[in-house]
Amino acid sequence: MVKYTKQLHFWTALVLALWVSTAHAADEHVSIAAATEFAQTHPDGSGILAITLTIEDGWHIYWPGVSDSGYGLSLDIDVPDSITLDEPIWPTPKRYLQPGDILDNVYEDTAMILVPFHLDASAQPDAILAFEIGASFLVCDEICLPGTVTTTTTLAVVDPSTKPTPTSSASQIRKGYDARPIVFDPHSDAVRLQWIADRSAIMFRDATKIEFFPSKDCTELADPIASTLAEGNRLIIKFTQHTNKTLAGRVRVYERRRIVDYDIAVHAPES
Repeated sequence: MVKYTKQLHFWTALVLALWVSTAHAADEHVSIAAATEFAQTHPDGSGILAITLTIEDGWHIYWPGVSDSGYGLSLDIDVPDSITLDEPIWPTPKRYLQPGDILDNVYEDTAMILVPFHLDASAQPDAILAFEIGASFLVCDEICLPGTVTTTTTLAVVDPSTKPTPTSSASQIRKGYDARPIVFDPHSDAVRLQWIADRSAIMFRDATKIEFFPSKDCTELADPIASTLAEGNRLIIKFTQHTNKTLAGRVRVYERRRIVDYDIAVHAPES
């Protein structure tokens, strides 16, 4: 019954989105800005691109992992051939539980996505390189609106003897990058991961609360609400299958004096 309710909510959201799209503009509720940490870089250098979405109060968009009722934020970044982009570092979302056991993972207020990049050694000093960025999303309050917003930022290539100048966003970008998720290490002394039939148990020694946000690569959860939140230091995650399981997504661990995020992608050992 719960599963049927979730499907009904999903299709209702899509119908509403299509119905109101001609009368409302999604970009009235979501804006975008972009900046690099430094205004210049050297050939063979690297940097960080920050893409910030600002969401109107009361509205939300969906993170690019699993949610019950909305499709996730996606990015389209066009850069010159001399720039290579790494995978985006997505901010940790917020659990959004609605009546009918509808669990979504959303962004509210602001969401800053960080994209590390590298510049080819053949890049020529005095060149101006452009990042052309589009973000597609579904933004929801009482109605849901599909939308796309775009922005552009530039980066100058300078001679190695020139010291790059920080942008006005540099401190915020560096703070976000320093707080980026840690790659989960199942062999760490502070954690323990067990596989039992159709479930896994993940434990963090110093945790007081654990939240789990499954990615698209995660095996389907049998009980998404119970499997994604635990008070204490142990979370039981139940899957819909017994074999070939993958635990993948973002784990947020609350400790007494700090919050730590982990990116996890672990496959169950073969029986």
